[in-house]
Amino acid sequence: MLIPEPIEAALNFPWHVTKGIAHLSLWPVRAIMHTPDMPITPKPKDGESVYDIAEPMLDIASIIYYYTELRSETKNRLMKYAEKFNLSTKQIDDIRNAIVFTETSLEALKQVDQADASSSNVLADYQVSLKQLEDIKNRFNLTSGDIEVFATYFNILKEPKSAVSIKSDLLLYNDFISLAFRKSFGGSDWNVNNIVDMVNRDPKMYIKEIDDDFVDKSFAKFINGLDSELVYAIFVSPENKRVTVAFRGSVNANDWIANTHNLGVMTDFKLPGYTSEEAELRDSRNSYGRVHEGFYNYLFGKTAKGANGSYKSKSEEIMGLLVDLFDKECKGYSLFVTGHSLGGSMSTMFAARAATFGQFGKVTNVSFASPYCGDQGFRDHFYELEQKNLIRHIRFSNEEDVVPLIPFVAPNGLAPVEMYKHTGMNIRMYNASQLLFPKCRLFYPKMGSLSNEVRNAILNNVPMGLSVGVISKHLCPEYCSRLESSSEELKKISVEGLYEDADITGFSTDVVVKK
Repeated sequence: MLIPEPIEAALNFPWHVTKGIAHLSLWPVRAIMHTPDMPITPKPKDGESVYDIAEPMLDIASIIYYYTELRSETKNRLMKYAEKFNLSTKQIDDIRNAIVFTETSLEALKQVDQADASSSNVLADYQVSLKQLEDIKNRFNLTSGDIEVFATYFNILKEPKSAVSIKSDLLLYNDFISLAFRKSFGGSDWNVNNIVDMVNRDPKMYIKEIDDDFVDKSFAKFINGLDSELVYAIFVSPENKRVTVAFRGSVNANDWIANTHNLGVMTDFKLPGYTSEEAELRDSRNSYGRVHEGFYNYLFGKTAKGANGSYKSKSEEIMGLLVDLFDKECKGYSLFVTGHSLGGSMSTMFAARAATFGQFGKVTNVSFASPYCGDQGFRDHFYELEQKNLIRHIRFSNEEDVVPLIPFVAPNGLAPVEMYKHTGMNIRMYNASQLLFPKCRLFYPKMGSLSNEVRNAILNNVPMGLSVGVISKHLCPEYCSRLESSSEELKKISVEGLYEDADITGFSTDVVVKK
């Protein structure tokens, strides 16, 4: 349950003042330790600012929740409607194929020049499609109204899908989504505004692929190993020459807190992911540190049998789609990866997978509210990729969002068990009610700096994230609000400017990699 904002602010006020005073009093210590709040590094003339990169990524990471929920509810309605006629999955496919054939034939007829010699063939195809559709109606005892209902559901679910069409779907069929979900995920207007922003940036933007076939809304079921699979979408922006892989997070923030005791077990970060039983038996893959076992299996493990009979992991499925995209319609594009919450962790592990073998040049990962996913070995692999200019990671977190602080952490050598470590440039954003704090601060696990390591370990533990109304701090609307509040500062810095500053990273990047 979300606490009304005025009450939440009043209850948090004493804690915010206490932390603010402590923050100010430690300024001399931070100066001595060379850990400033936010370096203002001029952005390159031809480079995008951190804000310019983050804003569209947050829109994508947010809209995937709402859009996949619309698709999920549409599938439920489709199946319930089909049950009225005792239709099998095969029969539903027959109806869909007949409707699609009619729609594409009609569209072709509209486009053809009547003087063209091929116009008679196009007209003949349309007439055939109408007859097939009539046969379908008679076979399953459907009316024209029934066909319209099925056509509506199929159109919502079709792929590829333009951002303009998604905008239309959200406006027309918003009531398919439960009121509780709408309220929890920012409300109808907020989500529609996100897709409007996406369309305004690039009217030709589209979703090339979306995989939400094996969805379960409960993160608890995922943790306990029940039937639920990763949800992702591939967005293409011709205007920006950018392909973005977006991973959806858990739809229930309470599940994160309830299941923190299950989040500690690690496994080797072996690449590539599962491809076949034969390859698994002769496993000769390299390991790049260790990561959370559940997260790894979710993205890199064997999946449910797909339509093509394959059990290939989601990671390798996505890699195959990307290789095909970059070889054909997206030559010269840049690869971005994003996600919020659980999706943030998925995005970081997948970005590492995509960058490790250098297939896409530089990979940019922009994650939001991501929990820990790997150990020091995983971080060391990230360092190597960063120094080779193969990966860039901007990790956004909200102060008092507890999810990016789990599991617990400690400096190297100070804990007897495996400890999680974050990667990349962390932009921590603060609420306006948090007095005496800046709007945002930068943290990076500077290579070879013990003082930096101790500082980050202290500030990245769960007690530092506790507050009244902890759930609201984790949700996308709050991330959007704080990103806008921090926009002035974030427009002054660039991703490359941060990575080129050895005082921040502890290393130099002098290898030129094709974008």
